[in-house]
This record gives sequence, structure tokens and C-alpha cells, in this order.
Amino acid sequence: MKEKKKFSKFLSDNWVAMVPYMMLLLIIIIMGILNPRTLNISYLANKCDSSFSLILVAVGQTFVLLTGGFDLSVGGVICITNCLAAVHMQDNLGSILLWAGICIFIGIGIGCFNGYIIEHTKLQPFIVTLATQSVCMGIALLILKVDGGNVPFKYVNVLLGRVGVLPVSGILLVCIIFIWLYFKRTKVCMNIYSIGSNKKSANLNGIPVLKTMVIAYAVSGGFAALSGLFRTAAVASGSPTAGGDFVMTSISAAVIGGTALTGGIGGIIGTIVGAFVLRYISDLLVFMQVSSYWSSLVQGVLLILAVALSAYGNVLRKRKVGIG
Repeated sequence: MKEKKKFSKFLSDNWVAMVPYMMLLLIIIIMGILNPRTLNISYLANKCDSSFSLILVAVGQTFVLLTGGFDLSVGGVICITNCLAAVHMQDNLGSILLWAGICIFIGIGIGCFNGYIIEHTKLQPFIVTLATQSVCMGIALLILKVDGGNVPFKYVNVLLGRVGVLPVSGILLVCIIFIWLYFKRTKVCMNIYSIGSNKKSANLNGIPVLKTMVIAYAVSGGFAALSGLFRTAAVASGSPTAGGDFVMTSISAAVIGGTALTGGIGGIIGTIVGAFVLRYISDLLVFMQVSSYWSSLVQGVLLILAVALSAYGNVLRKRKVGIG
């Protein structure tokens, strides 16, 4: 009896946070009914591969959203890293590791620049990261003017490979989740949440706000670079406009997954679920024989619902602690 009461209380306290998980489960069930082949290992592995670039950039975006900001430059970082990898990587391990390292370093460097400028000058994240994105996309066009490049076969084969029936992307995804479960207990992560909840209070309590903001944006830039590198393998080519679609979808995935735009609430596990929801929606519309043009509309509706649920969840939390 006590266990039932505890479970009921858990559901009543956390039902808002569980919405994206229930949404994904519902979509998978409907797809399984419409096309049973979507429930086999091969389809799920392919879906993990096709979703992983979005998952990576959305995970990085989540760190920035937790501080109460957002990062529009992730699209530009993806463009640069995608073009660099497609143009300069050679079909040998040394070259692949060298250019992968350079791309990640560039992403982290751009993120550090964003975080420092935003916190040091108190400029709006929208202005700073939009400007950075424009510069990055301009650089990407200098590297590769049109879609193309020569992506090494070994590079594609490794990242899109299988370990038994498991995709490499799925194994990497599990690793990211385990790293997050450890990281969320660290002081740096607690500082990120504190800044997102109340930056003034965090500053008064001695939290190094500038350092923490730089770290959050550096993580975002680093994951955007990883996203660009994985996209290079996924499409086996480079594109100076590769990252354009990832800016809004990365924010959408995080918000649908339960991360609040106001900061201080959320996490990457929900973001991963949100990314899968967005990717599965497109397939679901195809199986329902609905025009693909409706995909953006459906994603927009989901985002509106997610924002509304997030706001409602904030109201409930304030009532419980007696605020307002």
C-alpha cells in the first residue's frame, strides 16, 4: 500500500518531466502498428545513426540553456568542422585523428569566445552567438564553396559501423549518458544549474560565473564540432550550409526533452529523448502517408506544447515552495 502511494506521489510530482518519454513511446508504438519492421534492430540502429548528429549538438546546447542562455553559433561550428573534415582528412589514421582534434579544438575555442564575451560584456547571447555564426559560415564558404569533398572510407566505416548488432553511435550514446550521470554530481554542473536558476544569487554565493559560463559554451562548441564530424561520416561529404538546420532543432530537442528556456531545469537524457521525438516524427508522417511538408508544422506544435508544459511545471514548483 505504501509503495502504491509513493508511486502515485512520484507520478503526480513528475508527470510533466515524463511527457517526452511517453510521447516517444507512443510514437514508436504507432509506428510499430503501421509498419512492424520499425521495431527490428536494424531499423533502430539506422535511426540512431541518423539522429546522432542532432543528439550531439542538442546535448551541447542543453548546457547553455541550463545557464539561461542559448547558442546560435552551433550551426556555424558544424559548417566549419564538416567542411574541414571533408576537404582535409586523408584515408589514414594519423590524418583522421589530427583533423578530428583540430575540429574539436576549433569548436571549443569558439564556445570559449562566446562564453567570455557574453559574460564579460553582458551582451545578449542572441547577438553574440548570431554574429559568431555568421563569421563561421563565412569561413566555411572559404573552405568549401559548394557541397563535396572527399571523406575517407575508413572514417565513414568506423563511425557508421556495427559492433555485433549494435551501432557505434548507440555505444557512444550510452557512453555520453554515463558521463552525464557522473558529471551532474560535480561542482561545475551544480554551478551551471545555480547560474541558470538565479545568476545574481550564484554570484553572491561565490560561484565563479565567468568561468562557469565559459565552460558551458565551450561544451556547446565542442559537441557542435563532434556533431559536424559525425555528419561528415553520415553523408560522406561536406557542405558550407550543413549546420543551418541544426540551430533551431537543437533548441527544440532540448525544450521538448524538458529543459527550460529560463535556465536551471533539465538535463541531457531528456534532450536525447527530445531529439529522437523530432526524428521519429518525420518517419511517422511518411508511414501515415502525410506530406513531408507537415513535418515542420508538427515539430512547431510539439515545441509550443513543450514550452507550455515547461511554464506550467514552473508554476507547480513555485506553488509547492510557496513562491508567488
